[in-house]
Amino acid sequence: MSKTITSKNILWLSLLLLFTLTGSALGSELSPQGRIINGSEVDIARHPYIVSIRYRRSTGSAYHHECAGVIYSDRAIVTAAQCLENMLVGTRILVVAGGNTRNGSDGLVYPVAKWVYHPEFRTLTGDYDIGLIVLETPLDFNNYRIRKIALRAERPATGRTGIVTGWGYREEWGPSSYNLEQVQVPIVSSEQCNDIYGKGDVTERMICAGDVAQGGRDACQGDTGGPLIVDEQLVGLVSWGRGCGRPGYPTVYTYVPSLKTWIDEMIELAGVL
Repeated sequence: MSKTITSKNILWLSLLLLFTLTGSALGSELSPQGRIINGSEVDIARHPYIVSIRYRRSTGSAYHHECAGVIYSDRAIVTAAQCLENMLVGTRILVVAGGNTRNGSDGLVYPVAKWVYHPEFRTLTGDYDIGLIVLETPLDFNNYRIRKIALRAERPATGRTGIVTGWGYREEWGPSSYNLEQVQVPIVSSEQCNDIYGKGDVTERMICAGDVAQGGRDACQGDTGGPLIVDEQLVGLVSWGRGCGRPGYPTVYTYVPSLKTWIDEMIELAGVL
């Protein structure tokens, strides 16, 4: 990217426009895909940093869970870009924090003020699959079921166990989980993941996890944007993969620490430091 003042100004104006419109005109070939396969139910108090992102498809219709997100600060939620790129101007989005159920009313509801996703996100590759949601009001951190989570400073070693949580499909073609679930998945090396999906398809902004040998433990539709956790620290967001829990195919996650600079710049731009 050019480092001239003109190019920088154009970039910031474009981002400001995205924040103002809280929408996007880009098309998508990546549908939000994420689920918990062969997981177990868990209380959100164990994972108080995950939130449900909900919107309605038409005026007067009910709000439904579409993606998961992760609490980054008291007004900032990180999620996958693919969860936001097809939002129309004026779409009303709600974030539900502290709730166990997929579409229930047991959590606290926070209206969304604006959102933005990474300008280099590409639907065909899934690269730069990161977005930021800004809430109208701060989250209630006095509630023990609502907490932010720190980023892991170092990329976890191959074979380390991560935990994925979400409300997604319990098998590849459904049904969805009504209650929050979690599953343990081993970290897969980028080299092996690239061998599986194709050289260069898995970039430095991605990290892979899953039981390659046996499959069966995974995320699925509805979990997109949800967290991959190692040592109680955020490592990734559910992004893409081939099917759900298939042997030989790990899930690819957005490697959040690699995009921390962009996240922090967007938070500063939104004025919610």
